[in-house]
Amino acid sequence: MDWETLRSSCLACTRCELCKTRTNVVFGQGVEDAEVLFVGEGPGQNEDEQGLPFVGRSGQLLDKYLQEVKKLHADGIDVLQVLTKEDAADVLNHKAATLLAIEEGGAIDGSLEALRCLYALGVRAMTLTWSNRNDIADGVNEESSGGGLTVFGRQVVAEMNKLGMLVDVSHIAPAGFWDVIETSSKPIIATHSNAKALCPHPRNLDDKQILAINENDGLIGVTFAGQFLEHDYNDACIESIYRHIDYMLNLMGNDDHIGFGSDFDGISHPPYNLHGVQDYSAVYEYLSKKYSASTVEKITHKNVLNLLQKVL
Repeated sequence: MDWETLRSSCLACTRCELCKTRTNVVFGQGVEDAEVLFVGEGPGQNEDEQGLPFVGRSGQLLDKYLQEVKKLHADGIDVLQVLTKEDAADVLNHKAATLLAIEEGGAIDGSLEALRCLYALGVRAMTLTWSNRNDIADGVNEESSGGGLTVFGRQVVAEMNKLGMLVDVSHIAPAGFWDVIETSSKPIIATHSNAKALCPHPRNLDDKQILAINENDGLIGVTFAGQFLEHDYNDACIESIYRHIDYMLNLMGNDDHIGFGSDFDGISHPPYNLHGVQDYSAVYEYLSKKYSASTVEKITHKNVLNLLQKVL
């Protein structure tokens, strides 16, 4: 069958229920003799409206990321794109490294095939939910519902384990958190969450959750968002970050499962003496006065690199 015959057959296809509700047949686009072909499981709303594949939010974000990485390489800047365990082990030999992640599992639009395609294109981590409900689970804003992982959500976690993707539980409601602990066969990560015992924000983790991540051999990235550090975000400072780190280190009884989850691209109220990545040296200097060089190395980079080598 040649290309045009295949196209005509797809445009007239009535073999599944989608033919009754579709706006457009999403046949495909690109180079006809390409070496790699991505086949989607089912079109999302944007794809159905335009008749083109991968044109929704996640596709647009991915295009932007790949263009930025390409530009950095063209400018002669040594940036490692982390895709494998071997890449994670090689990070410290490069000027900088990037790992593509998606914050909000709704971006896959209920499709495991979309998840697989995003993995093939370089995505290595995904936050299962934002703070609201999606096809995967309930976010913390829906905590009162008691909803955990959906059937599809359990499939997503299993597929991420199989592919080698970090399962991120920041933003997910408690019931979903415990479902992930039960479901995941690999260590998980809470990329930007703090200790609820010190600051009772619904996005923070209680002691049982912190200990569960420790037992899971996972990682907690301490966020620098003021409202997750102090009752009054105006009081948040570098010492606040230290207090959350120290609380969790003492609770866990080790220094293997804590890292940085600054969230500078998403927070509105950073600590008053920490405004961006340009101030990281101040955090490093503060922690160096409190902990050994070995512990500081683990918190600043070694723990997350070790996690990547376990999961990817």
